[in-house]
Amino acid sequence: MQLLKLKRVVAVCCLCCWMVLVLPAFPQSAMAGLFGDRSQKVMTTKEVRELVNAGLTGNYVEDTNAVIKSLRYAVTLPADAPDRASAESDAHYKINAYAARYRINSDKSSLYSYTTMRTVLNTLAGYYNGTSRKSVPAKTKDRVLLELDRVESALNQGR
Repeated sequence: MQLLKLKRVVAVCCLCCWMVLVLPAFPQSAMAGLFGDRSQKVMTTKEVRELVNAGLTGNYVEDTNAVIKSLRYAVTLPADAPDRASAESDAHYKINAYAARYRINSDKSSLYSYTTMRTVLNTLAGYYNGTSRKSVPAKTKDRVLLELDRVESALNQGR
């Protein structure tokens, strides 16, 4: 019985020492989740879901057109554009969300628009997912824009 009480006392002492000595070494932003800093806005489940889905709704035609618009904007931006990083980041999120949403959908995977879109996504993912963030070469840009036109045409035809 005495040993059990002693273990509890030691555990409480260790926790107190950890909170006094170790915890202050962490930046405030790292501790926000631990202590619930209420001065910052907490995201709702709906907002988190929207962020993860990158604005995709589940409607194949609308989602494909939204991704095409984002990719076309990111690809055609000049290298010195001030919003290039945000456009590439948006394209990166949309590529990942689109691939995750429609990869397992067997009715869409046989469509010409989907297979062509996957070709475009795979091509651009190599440039936007890497750590070096190299720019897309002119020849690849031209090919991607041509493929995006084909996807739009196929969507309009229902293929």
